[in-house]
Amino acid sequence: MKSVEDFDPAKLKAVRLAAGVSVADVAKAIGSSAGTVGRWENGRGAPSPRLFAALADVLEVPKDRLLVPLADNGDLATLRTRAGLRQEDVADALGVQASDVSEMEQGTGPVRDEWGVVLSTLYEVPLERLARARAVTEAHWCERFEGRRGK
Repeated sequence: MKSVEDFDPAKLKAVRLAAGVSVADVAKAIGSSAGTVGRWENGRGAPSPRLFAALADVLEVPKDRLLVPLADNGDLATLRTRAGLRQEDVADALGVQASDVSEMEQGTGPVRDEWGVVLSTLYEVPLERLARARAVTEAHWCERFEGRRGK
């Protein structure tokens, strides 16, 4: 399962300390272990989208308070994980299979026009940012394809 790539360990620690809760308290509240949460705070890992969403809920902060700023080269998968969503969550919202979301994120499947508003809402980004992430995803696919062709 993909971790939240843009997760900021220092922000987690700062938010947790400001809330006055221990690592163990956070871990118990999200259904994880204190060791795991401690590793996240020390930059030796990042939460899954599900646990990331739970962290934001437990700490009562918007998800972006636990993230580095969104880079211009953020792709569709990055937008999804930043929103604390699994591929299955997106698939349910779109009425498709999780494999369709996987293909979309790899650049091998379509991003239907009618999905734009739904994805923009789910990912909490404007349509323009979604379009940029789609272009980045397609560029990544082209790079991988050209690399496999040996060019």
